[in-house]
Amino acid sequence: MSESTAPLPDKAARPTGTPATAAARRKMPVWLARTIIGAAAAIVLVIAYFIASVTVPLAWATSIRDQTGGKLGNAIPLGMFYGFVFSFVPVLVGWQSHHKRLNKGVRIALLVVAVLLTIPNLLTLAVLYGTTGSATDARSIWTTGGANWFGTWGQIFMVAGVVCAVAVIVLGRAWVRRGRKIRQIKAAERLVRQNEEAKAGAARDAARAAEKRARGDARTAEKTARATARSSRRNPFGTSGPVDASGVSGRPETPPSDTPRA
Repeated sequence: MSESTAPLPDKAARPTGTPATAAARRKMPVWLARTIIGAAAAIVLVIAYFIASVTVPLAWATSIRDQTGGKLGNAIPLGMFYGFVFSFVPVLVGWQSHHKRLNKGVRIALLVVAVLLTIPNLLTLAVLYGTTGSATDARSIWTTGGANWFGTWGQIFMVAGVVCAVAVIVLGRAWVRRGRKIRQIKAAERLVRQNEEAKAGAARDAARAAEKRARGDARTAEKTARATARSSRRNPFGTSGPVDASGVSGRPETPPSDTPRA
């Protein structure tokens, strides 16, 4: 038989691809992915800031002017409301994030909510102290629209809201601390009272036991006395001896003494 001329298969499979292709298939490093994401987020924030700096001050100034209705008297209470509420509430909400019993997600959410609640006051400050053309136009809207007192009273009550929030936090912590001390004192008093009641109960039990023993001893003594009385009735002469039938005692008489009496 003649040998077959068909090509034999390779014993070992040859690797497919080049080292460069294998390196390209590797995963991207974590630090590189985070850097790219952070850079993209920063670019988005910068773009959003420039867009907001042009549009938001004008929109906020127009909204406040419409709320005041062009009346100067309405601007003061409106500024007091926005300034106080949106500084008092965010401080209290943000303060709740310091509680360690809350998980990390809840604490971060509270901080985000607190920052969002400060947006009205941040917009007011942006209009008052902004250097862009839109901020200047927004201030002119307030001046000509009867809302020029809104910013002044808003700033005053921003400070008042922060002060009141800090006061509430301090007084609340003092109240909680005082309540904790009162509870500790009451617990100590309750423990002392329980100990005194236990001692009084033990003393009462001891007095009852002593009284019971005394009654038992009295009964025993009474029984003994009765038994003695019964035995005395049964043997009335004691050690004098029995009495005979003639009524003379069985004890011999002592002869008279010969010694003359004086």
